[in-house]
Amino acid sequence: MWMVCVASAQWKGTITGKLPQLAYSSGADRLGSAKAGFIDTGIQVLVVDSVNDLYRLQLSKQREAFIAKTNIKALADTLPMPMATLESWSVRGGEKLDTVSIGISRPVAYSSWMETNPATIVVELYGVQSNTNWITNLSSAKGIKEVNWKQTENDVVQVTITLHQRQHLGYTIGYKSGRLVLSIKRLPDAIHVKDLVIAIDAGHGGNNTGAKGVNTGLLEKNYTLLFAKELQRLLEHKGVTVIMTRQTDTTIDNKERQLLLQNAQPDLVISFHLNSSGRASARGVSTYYRHVAFRPLTQMILDELVEIDDLPEFGNIGSFNFQLVQPTDFPSCLVEVAFISNAADEQLVRDESFREKVAHKVMKGIAEWLRQLD
Repeated sequence: MWMVCVASAQWKGTITGKLPQLAYSSGADRLGSAKAGFIDTGIQVLVVDSVNDLYRLQLSKQREAFIAKTNIKALADTLPMPMATLESWSVRGGEKLDTVSIGISRPVAYSSWMETNPATIVVELYGVQSNTNWITNLSSAKGIKEVNWKQTENDVVQVTITLHQRQHLGYTIGYKSGRLVLSIKRLPDAIHVKDLVIAIDAGHGGNNTGAKGVNTGLLEKNYTLLFAKELQRLLEHKGVTVIMTRQTDTTIDNKERQLLLQNAQPDLVISFHLNSSGRASARGVSTYYRHVAFRPLTQMILDELVEIDDLPEFGNIGSFNFQLVQPTDFPSCLVEVAFISNAADEQLVRDESFREKVAHKVMKGIAEWLRQLD
């Protein structure tokens, strides 16, 4: 049996801290390294190198990842890390969720992602070999079409979960009682906007002021809250349950916002920001997503917003490495309403009627997205 051996330059650690994430590389810009996904605390890993404020991890013979040094605690144990084995699985459904529960001899590092056409969730587990001799499928799992696995490398197992529905609605992944569990949101028989729980995030706040207006010096934090409250008003008028990450000028970091949202498990998340550029000519509205499965929501919202007079399109931006759009748990859309580094856009942002138009268009984009789910 292959085992990870600990050489003198290598050492074992355990993942710790708040919302640790694996990164694909040590490259970085203002948003940090491109992330492979969140990972559970308590998983033991092999640390093989140090790169600035990151450690390089050896996940399997051929797979590496990076993680913030603040998310690794060294272990005194220097014994080799034995190969983990996959065991029995179960697939079952609840009222709103389907679950896939994977037995495993010890927690190992993993990554997961969504694919489209068909809607599929893929999980890779590292440092593991399969001894899965049965998968129990219950008829209560109405959203899952098929679950399968393959040993893609000697120490990597890939799990594929194919869904009946065309559009991903989100999933949560993590270890529970020693098993890796995926909780997958299922498309209901009928879906209406009034049945939704929508979270609205007003970017920045408190001592995090965000960008500053080019002419009037308006602060991003103040106006994102105005846009958020306008959308809240319209949605609640339609009977929607709304969760706000902040309602006042308060300081709340992005990890705390994410934890709030993951605890609340809304049906979707809208985050408002105002853009800024060193080029005074840059202007217009843009929407952002991290996971390609959530692009339809962001594109439909953008399609509505560009219908506002004198608001040009800046684009629909994917693979966006920003904390609030990284969770797989729910569809999300970050809206950069306009550039307050541009005089014309700044003037729009200050106009109350413009803020009303933006909120109406975002709400209409959400409604269009819901329609295509049927």
